[in-house]
Amino acid sequence: MGSIRYETAYASACLVEELNYSGSMARMLHNGIDIVLFETPTGEAVSVHFIDSGLPVYEIRSILTDNAAKDRYTLFVLWADMMLPRHGEHYVADDWMEALYTLYHDTIYAYEIIDGEPFIFPVFFRGVGLRREIEFGTAVHYRHLTCRQVQTHLAGLQGEWRVADFGGARGTAHDPVVEARQRSELHAYYLLLGIEPGDSRETIKKAYRLLARRLHPDVNPDADSNEQMRQLNHAYLKLMEAFGD
Repeated sequence: MGSIRYETAYASACLVEELNYSGSMARMLHNGIDIVLFETPTGEAVSVHFIDSGLPVYEIRSILTDNAAKDRYTLFVLWADMMLPRHGEHYVADDWMEALYTLYHDTIYAYEIIDGEPFIFPVFFRGVGLRREIEFGTAVHYRHLTCRQVQTHLAGLQGEWRVADFGGARGTAHDPVVEARQRSELHAYYLLLGIEPGDSRETIKKAYRLLARRLHPDVNPDADSNEQMRQLNHAYLKLMEAFGD
């Protein structure tokens, strides 16, 4: 239990720091570690719920309903190690997981501690129907925090809900080769790391550490894992060179 609380508290502190740094938080309203309530610069109240155990659909609905009654937008962030399928896995979602990724455009947000550092990132549920291919994204862009309303038609979760997410994290995967032809070579390196041109040095480093852990041949079963790692290292080196490192 101590490890769970530590990881949740660390990820929560990271969220607060990054929201402040990005300018997406105007002021803190409540910090209960596993529930963080803050106000955006445009006046919306956002309630972030860090989830480290099972969450039935009726509880999801209850949280959404309660927050909406208080004029709040809801963001769920799940502990990746305990609650989400692994990157590259084909997975048949439970009803509660289907409810969550339906709220966030086929995405669930997750947190994980890697080498002592907290990361919050999107997990994409690619495909249609209940059987989905799982794709882990890189660290979210906190400046893309978006508050919106979404309509769902699921059993146990029918209605219109107020949700918050990191809208810039959504979308289909990019092909770095095609993008390189259309734009610059440097732009392709950003895309390969799953980030955007103009992102900070620290964002680049975080994205690299996430991907290096997933693509390293010691843990990556793909036949071309060595080539994937070589491309990742090359992209990272070129981006660091662009920063003068």
